[in-house]
Formats: sequence, C-alpha cells, structure tokens
Amino acid sequence: MSPVQSGAGRFSVLLLAVGLAACSQAPDPASVAGAQPHRVILISLDGAGNSVLQDLYKQGALRKGGFERFFRDGQVADGLIPVDPTLTSTNHISLATGFPPTATGIVGNQFHAGGAPSSERASGFDALIGTETLWEAARRQGRKAGVLAWPGADANGERRTADWGLVVPNTAEHLPQVITLSRADWHPGPDAKTSARVTVGNEKDGPTQTLDLVAFDSTDDGQVNYDGVTLPEEPGRPGGPLEVGKWGHVTWTLPNGTGASRLKLLALAPDLSSASLFVDGIYLTTAYPEEFASMLTRRGLDRPGPPDNVSLSAGWQGKPGIDIGTWIEQAEHLAAFLGESLRTASARTDWDLLMGYFPVIDTAGHRLLLVDKRQPDFSPQRQDELARARTRVWQAVDEELEKLIAGLDLSRTTLVVVSDHGMMPVHTAVDPNALLAEAGLLAKKDAAPAPGPVAYAVGDGGAAHIYLEAGADTAAGAGILADLASRFAAWRIEGEAPIEKVVSRQEAARMGLDHPNSGDLILFAREGYVFRQLPNGKSAAPAPVYGAHGHLSSRPEMHGIYMALGAGVTPGAGRTIRATEVAPRVAAWLGISPPQRQAVAEARLSQ
Repeated sequence: MSPVQSGAGRFSVLLLAVGLAACSQAPDPASVAGAQPHRVILISLDGAGNSVLQDLYKQGALRKGGFERFFRDGQVADGLIPVDPTLTSTNHISLATGFPPTATGIVGNQFHAGGAPSSERASGFDALIGTETLWEAARRQGRKAGVLAWPGADANGERRTADWGLVVPNTAEHLPQVITLSRADWHPGPDAKTSARVTVGNEKDGPTQTLDLVAFDSTDDGQVNYDGVTLPEEPGRPGGPLEVGKWGHVTWTLPNGTGASRLKLLALAPDLSSASLFVDGIYLTTAYPEEFASMLTRRGLDRPGPPDNVSLSAGWQGKPGIDIGTWIEQAEHLAAFLGESLRTASARTDWDLLMGYFPVIDTAGHRLLLVDKRQPDFSPQRQDELARARTRVWQAVDEELEKLIAGLDLSRTTLVVVSDHGMMPVHTAVDPNALLAEAGLLAKKDAAPAPGPVAYAVGDGGAAHIYLEAGADTAAGAGILADLASRFAAWRIEGEAPIEKVVSRQEAARMGLDHPNSGDLILFAREGYVFRQLPNGKSAAPAPVYGAHGHLSSRPEMHGIYMALGAGVTPGAGRTIRATEVAPRVAAWLGISPPQRQAVAEARLSQ
C-alpha cells in the first residue's frame, strides 16, 4: 500500500474565478434549518434505484440497523432525480458540486472535450471539473475532508485530492483467472506430500506469480481421498487448509509494491484427476498520506477485485469459470473492504466531511438485471436466480451500513446516503455511427480526410453525443444536424425505434447540458436499448449487459435514492429532490458555504 502524493511538483492549480457565484440550489429548510454545524458523512451507492430500495423495505428484506433505520428514525426521499445523462461520472460530480453538467463540463462517462483534436476522447472520471467540489469548499473554509473512492477524487493533482483518502484503482496488476489442473500437474515431494505449482498471470502481459499448493486428505479412513489444499504461510497471515468452496488469501510481491488477492478452491477430484482454482484480481490499494495508508495496512485491508463478469459468463457457457454464488461472494468481499475502510476512517478525529463510495449494486444491476424475455438467455428460473443474487448484493451493503451506524454518534454527525442513478433492463445495443456511415458522414479509419463535414458518435449507456467535425454553427451545418436529427428520430431496429429523444446542444440548455463538451446533437435511448460501439459497421447486436443507465432522468427507473439520519435531520418521508441539491445540504450541515461556480484551469508543469 503506497501513499499518493498531493501532486506538488507535478501539477499547479490555477483558479480563474469568473464571477464567484454561489450555488443557486437552496437546502431544504425542513432538513437543515437551525442546525448547528457538525460532521457529515456522504455515501454514494452507485446504481441503487429508488424503486428497488422501496420494494426491499416493503418486503422486510432490510436490516433494522441499516437501511431500515433511515425509514424509522431518519428521512427517506421519494426519490433522487439525477442530472442528464444519468451516468456515473456525470452524476457523482454533480452530487459533489451542486451543479449540472453545463457548469461542471462532465457531460458523460465518455465525450469529446471542446477544442480538443477530433480523435481525442475524454473520460468523465478524470476530466477537469469546471466547478468547486465539496472537498475543495471544505478546505477553502478551514475544514478537513476525507474522501474514499469517490469518482473525481483520484488524488491526481491538488484539486482532486482531499486531506486524506483512499483511491480504488480500476486496473488490476493481474486479472482474475480460473486455473485448471490435471493429475499430471501434481508431483510427490521429498516429504511424501503431493504438490502443484500454480502460475498466475501471463508472461506477455507482465511478470507472473507462482503459488505452491499441497494436497491433503482430512479423513482418516485408510484411503487417499484428497479434499483440500494447503496454502503457504505468509507474514502475519497463517497458511493452512483450503477446502472446496472456501476462500483463502495470498500476498504477492509485485514490481511496484505488494498486492493481495483472494482465491477459492472451486473443485478438487479425490484422486486429483481434476481441480480448479479461482484467483481474484491482484490490486494495489492506494491511500494517502502515509499515516492513513499505514492505518489501513495495520487493519489488514487489502483491496479485493470487483465481481468477475468474464469468468461468470464463461461459467454460464459451460467453460472454466465461476458460478453466481462465487460472483456474489466477490461482491460481498468488495463491500466489506469498503465498509471496513469507511469505519476505520470514521474513527479518526481529523475530519469534518467524510465521503465514501460503494459500486457493487451498480455492478449487480449491469450484470444481473434479467427481467425481459427479449434479453439473451432469459428463462423464468434464471430470472428468479438473478433476482435473489441482486438482493444479496443489496443486503451486503446493508450490513456494512448497519456496522457503520452502530459506531457513529448521531447527535453530532449527519449520515447521508445517496445514489447517482437507478438501472434499466436492456436487450439490444445500437451504434449511432452506423447511421452516420449510412448518411456518408462517418470518417473511415486510415482513410484520407473527408472533403466535407464529418460526424461521429461518442457515448455509452443510454446517452450518446453526436459531434459535427466542422461548421456546426453555419447554415450548412445546421441543415446537416437537422437532417441527422430526423434520421435518428426515424431510425428503426426490427421495426422499433431505439431512440427516445434527440436534442440539439442549444435545446439541451433546458436539461443543464449545454456545454462545449456536449455533442451538437445528444441522443437518449429508449427503454431496452443501449448505445455501444459495434464491430464491422453493425447497427445493432444483443446487449452485452442486462442493465444500463444514462437514459432520460425523467424515467422513474433512473431515479436514485436519498436518505439522511442523525444531527439536523427532521425524520419522516421527504419530497423528491434533485442531485444538485445534495451538495448545498451537506454544506449547510457543515456550516460552510456551498461549492462555488467558477471556471477552473489546470496547467501541467514540468518536473
């Protein structure tokens, strides 16, 4: 676990204030009027839909000390309306700033930044944020903020770094693997023990890791029937037996630090004729400063991988892979890691604002939201199985919330739980670039520049931006855009329209989406459809996921959650609120002014 430097020596932040106007959204008087300044914890449960939360509550599927505590002693809104598009990066930045994309500039998970070369694509997760964030506002006003894994707070530069925090990497040092063994892989050793050496990783992608397993027979029946393996001992972590269906833990020495992973013995034939082992992804957990990193290390908190969709798909197809139970256990491991990290952080004394993030409900929605007969491999039995799995993931997060609440002094702390969006079932992926190619506007790879205007689509989920290469503000460009808007509105896939709404950048002003980073046209997919770049010029294909978001925020399926508990909160049902209202409420409870609306430029300096 290594600390992240604050960016000194790498980045210099130039704040160019252009009318430092305070956020226009006002906090709810019923929630914060007369409240004394106190600590606030803001947690985002990515992908947690309001309708799902309400249903689980009505079913009695929630813990009395977790989600249910908010219904009993706190405030639960009728729903949280995200900003458009209802995507993760866009809404997490709006939740953390109080401003829509027209001010933040984060118009999607992927987009073309205004003024950049046409070939460049920007990520909403690491792009420049055009307004002040909560952690910046707190720092400006002499308060301390800890941020754990919140999108946009990746410690990459001063503006994206809190006083202390945790950065959860999206890339693994080694990807998850299902390793199969045959009888030929086992060899007797000098101590009469039978062992096998497992290699993790691929030499083409980087250094490999090795692990020696020793087979054992726990029975005393006079016959050799192997039923488990023994893991090697590690400093501070005893090795020992690993039975079929159980998880173990291994620490790996990597070129850039020490990583850890969990592994599960999936199967083992008694005669060792076959065996399979699942090794989770190997990640480096990064925290800052060193003092906080050391605190997490002492607690034995090693970042597990996210649920492995690739291995789950392989298992579903009858190939070496994992089953849904193992996938759920992975989600539970990640929820437990983030929950324990958050509880460790909340026990510190040097914070006024603490922000945390859980992605596992979103992951479950993408992978497991099988409810439509048009979705691939649908069956009633599979639908029920995946519904139970999604509930288990919600309950894993519920358990972590219960543990957190149990350790808080709610007379001095406000706990706010939100989500960025809900989730919608999808069955078909469509590629807007196919229609642009049909219109003769799409540039071809490795071809000479087109003599006339060129258009291209960038986006994912339920929203896509259409950019016109040049001349969008001319009469000719306006004509091209009008023609494209008509084409997209009339587009049909097997007789059905995949597009629900087409707006120009100017029309998007009513949606808070008129920014130079936005497309000249913005498309929103209809229910059941998702935008995806498809190979070989295809216009449509079966959706690679079961659930998606990015669709219009007016759709109830896209509504997120808002719950508050503790100091300054008036218990009872609350009205529907908007994502842009969250940051002003948090600031009011903290006793500070909300994040400011300001133009910000960040200049990279040489070492």
